[in-house]
Amino acid sequence: MENINLDLLPVDGERVFEEISKGNMAIVRAKTEFLYIVELNNQIHMFSHTVGAPGGGQKQFEKDEKGTAIVRKVVDLAEACYVCEFDKGYNIYSVMATAEQAILEMFPGDDRSNDGIVDFSVPEEE
Repeated sequence: MENINLDLLPVDGERVFEEISKGNMAIVRAKTEFLYIVELNNQIHMFSHTVGAPGGGQKQFEKDEKGTAIVRKVVDLAEACYVCEFDKGYNIYSVMATAEQAILEMFPGDDRSNDGIVDFSVPEEE
């Protein structure tokens, strides 16, 4: 695969799990907050980024009942979900940056003044 392919997904936790189980990246968006979800080495990795921010965050969980519940909760907060198919040899951070730029170009939002920041907070490990 020489491209990064994006497509819309329904806002549905089960569908997100289907896609990450296939090796794809699920992207969850709420206003200016993006959350990228991938499965690596049987763990769920979540990378977050707020548009315009210089950095982002990362969390990882076991792919178990608790990890599954966290992903479902995050997906429930989403305004939109996307799937990203990419060559696994690509740098994952470059894939995320390219996907975010493409999504913002395709779906920029008409009223940016109403775009608030939604924090995808993830429960801390106990």
